[in-house]
Amino acid sequence: MKDRIEREDILKELFNISVGKSASMLSEIINRKILLNVPNLKILDLNEKTMALDSYLSSVVQGTIMVSSIAFEDEMKGKASLIFPADKMRTFINLCLNENDENQLCDMNFTDIDFDIIKEIGNIILNSIIGEIGNYLKIKLSYTLPEVKMFNKIDFEKNIKSEEYAYIIMLYITFKIDDSEIEGAIIINLTLNSLSGLLNKAGMIEDDFCE
Repeated sequence: MKDRIEREDILKELFNISVGKSASMLSEIINRKILLNVPNLKILDLNEKTMALDSYLSSVVQGTIMVSSIAFEDEMKGKASLIFPADKMRTFINLCLNENDENQLCDMNFTDIDFDIIKEIGNIILNSIIGEIGNYLKIKLSYTLPEVKMFNKIDFEKNIKSEEYAYIIMLYITFKIDDSEIEGAIIINLTLNSLSGLLNKAGMIEDDFCE
């Protein structure tokens, strides 16, 4: 158990490094300072009968949510999804576009341009996070293009549980842009072999630190 916790701590630090790099990339694109960090990380087993997924999602999955996802394979197989409540994503999009009109902040009708922006945000963040982890742990990966969908809470939980992946790495993330703070999550679905390989690679990094 101790080794598992230590490896999860290493993964959290690696994810924090990678989200920091993605925040820098976004800052350069929109010319506004963005801070992005991972205050917490959980590894969940969807096969555990006592595991209540709702308790882990309740803080970020409220009402309609926007989900931008990419799949990856090769030496590790899984799917990564960037998740934000739709109203929070609307706020973020408007901040990116320098639009502060109160009516726009309440407008939940997303245009094709909005979806393109969400795809680009998801592409930058998810590729950076998965790519950096792959680089640090020397895992070869290939990716699909991002897809963006809207879900309600019930349908989203069904979507996660219907995946072929039995394990989840859940990263709670916080966006800070100007005076606004936006909370969301990144869910990484993995097969058992992929999770085991990831933790083993993290353990190798730990061994290097201890030498």
